[in-house]
Amino acid sequence: MNYFESMKKYLVLIINLSLIHFLLGIDINIVSVTLPSIASHFNVAANVASRVIWVYLLVLTCFLLAFGKLGDIKGYRIIYFWGIFVFLIGTTLCYFAPDFNTLILFRIIQAFGSAVLFALTPAIIAAHIPVEIRGKVYGINYSFTALGGIIGRAASGFVVESFGWNSVFIISVPVGLVALYITYKYMTKTVLVKEKYKFDIIGTILIFSGLLSFLFAVNTVDDFGWTSYKIIGLFAASVILILTFIYRQFKIKFPLFNLRILKNRDISFSILSFIFVYIITNGMIYITPFFLQWVNGFPKKETGLLMAVPSLLQFFSGYISGYLSDKKNSKLVCTIGLVLIALSVIAYSIINPLTNIYILVLILSFYGFAIGFFIPSNTNKIMTSAPKEQKGIVSSFMTTSIRLGSAFGVVFFGAVFAFFVPQKNPVAAGIPVDTIISGFRYTFIFGFFVAVLGILSIIMTSNKKSA
Repeated sequence: MNYFESMKKYLVLIINLSLIHFLLGIDINIVSVTLPSIASHFNVAANVASRVIWVYLLVLTCFLLAFGKLGDIKGYRIIYFWGIFVFLIGTTLCYFAPDFNTLILFRIIQAFGSAVLFALTPAIIAAHIPVEIRGKVYGINYSFTALGGIIGRAASGFVVESFGWNSVFIISVPVGLVALYITYKYMTKTVLVKEKYKFDIIGTILIFSGLLSFLFAVNTVDDFGWTSYKIIGLFAASVILILTFIYRQFKIKFPLFNLRILKNRDISFSILSFIFVYIITNGMIYITPFFLQWVNGFPKKETGLLMAVPSLLQFFSGYISGYLSDKKNSKLVCTIGLVLIALSVIAYSIINPLTNIYILVLILSFYGFAIGFFIPSNTNKIMTSAPKEQKGIVSSFMTTSIRLGSAFGVVFFGAVFAFFVPQKNPVAAGIPVDTIISGFRYTFIFGFFVAVLGILSIIMTSNKKSA
């Protein structure tokens, strides 16, 4: 069967998964941009309004492992179907939220559904798509996620002004209903764990509590400070709970996550490289708007447009990455991607107030291309290395690691910049622009060294390909 025949055979599944991740890309980005309108509508402070984002991501991250394992045990189709259904219910309820606290509750419901979709999509591709075209499908899926981000950011202002803040939720429902129907009608029933399996509820509670404590501390450290008893207590609790979870996984017959899987270097070191890349990705998402406004003097509207440039390049390079990972050795593709990321991050350090707009767009494009070039290929490398009956849990562990890397990114990049420029608004405080630029340059140099760690992680993997 040639390439076009293979793609045609699996076209419905590919379209369905792409639609779902297009929705997820829109949801995360359009809601983020809409926070000022939500704050104004419910008359809450900006830091309070941010709970709409981080509570959603908190719940999503903490349940990824559980839903990944459920997919392996019960079958991907049934769990995925209910994931889409719960996501749509939560999304619809958000539209009708009468007050801010109720909106947060409905976002939690929405996050449960999103956790299923993020956890199982890589596993579904690995279980249903032949290895010879799998990388292309990961690339297509990633490209649609990036496209959702582009449209979400670009359309948010028009949607809110025309239809109100809550319209950003309801726009996902029609496409979601189509995806729900396709999942029910066309997705193959797949149960990979044949023997009777006892789900590890205690392990689920331990890892949920541990991740919740850690991520809550990360999201509130700016409010309380690193030396606060509350923050120290949360970090200590997270360490104890996660270590207890790890100990339990080695002792019980049916672990939530078989940690022995991590002996496979193509899984463990590739996931480690993902953590480093997402430290950079979210760190750059956090720091770049300040950089563009404080160094180059762009107003918020133009900053938003420039922030869409990397996503646009990711849309194209994602498919190229997936295609090459099918044709070439994925280790080589991943290594090239990480080298490009390292170079692109360090390229930011040459930007100054006199930098030509075309050079600036070129650097932003280079960075976006590099990120998109790495992610689908590395996903393909991990999932083709995962044992057949444990693709769901490997998929969810990978996604959990990505989320943790994302959380680290904001904290680390913010901390490095604050070390050199401690003022919250250095421009308003009258700090010389050269000092501000130096702070950003040291932050980008930090990002470069994180990328080097990612390169070293990929070098530790093997050259083999497995189905």
